[in-house]
Amino acid sequence: MQTRRTLMLMLALAPLAAPAQTAAPDTPTMIEALKPAATRGLRNLVVRQKAEAEPASASAASAPAAAPMQAAANAAPPPAALTAPAGPPPSLSLAIQFENNSAQVRPESGRVLGNLVAAMQSPELKGVRFAIEGHTDARGGAQANQALSQQRADEVRLYLIALGVHPARLRAVGKGASEPANPFDPAASENRRVRVVTLE
Repeated sequence: MQTRRTLMLMLALAPLAAPAQTAAPDTPTMIEALKPAATRGLRNLVVRQKAEAEPASASAASAPAAAPMQAAANAAPPPAALTAPAGPPPSLSLAIQFENNSAQVRPESGRVLGNLVAAMQSPELKGVRFAIEGHTDARGGAQANQALSQQRADEVRLYLIALGVHPARLRAVGKGASEPANPFDPAASENRRVRVVTLE
């Protein structure tokens, strides 16, 4: 019940975002950051593949007809055989403001969450699934931080669903203080964040 009331309050106050949120990433920036990596990687590899295939084709054309096996050995593999380079999935860290030691989202975070909904509903990300990760700083006990981070991730997920993102596209995960953004200062404020990760 508390969650539903909180959600309704946030929705009502979202348009009144405070000026402090002017640094929030806009929707196009979020779309670019969250685009599936495989799509971007394969597109780049195919372009490079065409450029590399030309010399092989030229040498194959000048080779005698009696050496078809040599020409086949020099030919580049077809684009279908290419794979994107391995790496971390696309993600975006957002400084969502919560009430102190609470999962209640502060009204000034309405703008950044509105931008996130618009990005997720864009044609580029329409069918993509996401993990919503809650992160805390290292102050307090590990068990309490884990529970708080899960509650915050759940709350953000509910907000996104209330604004039209399909529930099946969102998974809430609490990380506690296990993955600090600033490992040199585990109590730093930048460690308290919500991270959106593209699932592929």
